[in-house]
Amino acid sequence: MLVKTQGEPPPAPARKRVLFTLVFLGSGGIERSVCNVLAGLDPGRFDTKMFFHHRPHPKSQSDRIPQRTQVVWGTDAFEYRRGMLPRFFWRLVQEARDVDVIVAGQEGRAALLACLAGRLLNKPVVGMIHFDWGAFHLEQPRRQLWGLRWLYPRMSGIVACGHDSAKAFQALVPVRPEQLHVIPNFVDGEKVRLAGEQPLPQWAEPIYRKPVIIAVGRLEHQKAFDVLIRGHALMRQAGVDHHLLILGEGSLEGELKALVASLGVEDSVFLPGFTPNPHALMRRAAAFVLSSRFEGLPMVLLEALALGCPVVSTDCPSGPAEVLEHGQHGVLVPMEQPRALADALGRVVQDAAHREDLSVRARRRAEELSSERALTAWERLLSSL
Repeated sequence: MLVKTQGEPPPAPARKRVLFTLVFLGSGGIERSVCNVLAGLDPGRFDTKMFFHHRPHPKSQSDRIPQRTQVVWGTDAFEYRRGMLPRFFWRLVQEARDVDVIVAGQEGRAALLACLAGRLLNKPVVGMIHFDWGAFHLEQPRRQLWGLRWLYPRMSGIVACGHDSAKAFQALVPVRPEQLHVIPNFVDGEKVRLAGEQPLPQWAEPIYRKPVIIAVGRLEHQKAFDVLIRGHALMRQAGVDHHLLILGEGSLEGELKALVASLGVEDSVFLPGFTPNPHALMRRAAAFVLSSRFEGLPMVLLEALALGCPVVSTDCPSGPAEVLEHGQHGVLVPMEQPRALADALGRVVQDAAHREDLSVRARRRAEELSSERALTAWERLLSSL
């Protein structure tokens, strides 16, 4: 029989085993926000596993996932094909058998399979909300809203990325107040700034011979790059000499390039697609612009602040006003108004004192948006389940 010696410390509590799941590892804000949580959780208290439906793409930044996190996936294919869903589900069930909590890192397919696996295995499931669904659901098939209303009330917890997105979600989905937690997105400012110090890629050097306005995001309707390009054309007509650089991939690439050609600004608008390190390009820009029609709490905006980029953003639902405190740390303009974007960006490019003031305000706000508080909230939530 083992006898405990007087003064012997109690055994360390077992680490909580948490599985996060995403559809794939892309370069978007959703993936970056989940990876930031993974990287920030205390390894002494949490064992982490990441399950992707698809194998991480060779161009993805898989180094964002901590080495201590086990990474598994449902298929080697990079694209979804009919009939894959059952395979993903049963693979997820196998990986979730030995964990304590499942976290659906995004809405849609990832949330559906996580919720079903949790119910089958009797495991608690936490869902993450990244969008303002009050605006987003209007652009989605009706089944998306039905899915939200069926899935999320059955989850053990729901994490919204900001207060405004939480309010919009509550207005659509009948969840109990105690289910919904607001844990803002955050970035590792030191890591972002270190990436920003890297040299420009060779292809970008000619672009930066003039002041650059930079935007980052998927080439989709949500990001309103069509409005931004029209604003850029108005600036050029007004004599503001600059370049517009839009980083990202998406289904509207052809349409946006056609718009650029129709406005006669092919020599000043650049859409190079995916870029492994956007921060080196953002840090050297005259201004960062967010032209979106809706958001949640955009990661790229937090990264721009950490880099000290002067920010001009649409006052879209939701996130920018919350992050910028209604214009205290960046310029907010109405949505769908190219002229408003042109006027705000033109002043940033041409007025050095205004540009420097916005840069100082950006850095100050980045210091206030500490990751420590968010990670403490995450650890408290996961420990309670």
